[in-house]
Amino acid sequence: MSPVSKLSFDDQAFFLLAFIACTMSVAFTSLVITAVPTLHAMGRAATAFSRLADTAGEELPSTMAAIRLSSLEISDLTLELSELSQEVSDGITKSAQAVKAAEAGIRQIGSLARERTISIIQERADLPIISPQPVVSGAAKMTSQAVVRVTKTFVNLISRGEFSTEDVDGGSVDRLES
Repeated sequence: MSPVSKLSFDDQAFFLLAFIACTMSVAFTSLVITAVPTLHAMGRAATAFSRLADTAGEELPSTMAAIRLSSLEISDLTLELSELSQEVSDGITKSAQAVKAAEAGIRQIGSLARERTISIIQERADLPIISPQPVVSGAAKMTSQAVVRVTKTFVNLISRGEFSTEDVDGGSVDRLES
């Protein structure tokens, strides 16, 4: 007979329980041995997380304050840019108005020069013809003086932006005043 069949039922149960207990203790020991490095790594991770939380707790308020300040500065900058664009728009509008005024002044000067030239030509036409040469030179001189007056008036208009009546070389010239 086999040695196991000679044992009583209680002895067989005892050996079975002893075998199970040994197997369980070997399995538990191997579990503890493999869990130690894992638990040690988890401890290091917890320490690192704690340090990270401390650093975040120290740095986060100042970072949030800097972000708030930056957003306020961006807001102010946006308002300043809006005001600046409005000023530029106003400047462009005023420049356009000045160009229109200058154009009107130039037209007025042109019509004045045309009237003066026509009146000079009519004056010369009414004079008795003595010699064609003095008449032509006189008309040329008068035209030259009219051109000089118109040029001076135009330069004054551009440099000052005004248009007033002023005596230039003995003649009266109308100019626009702002």
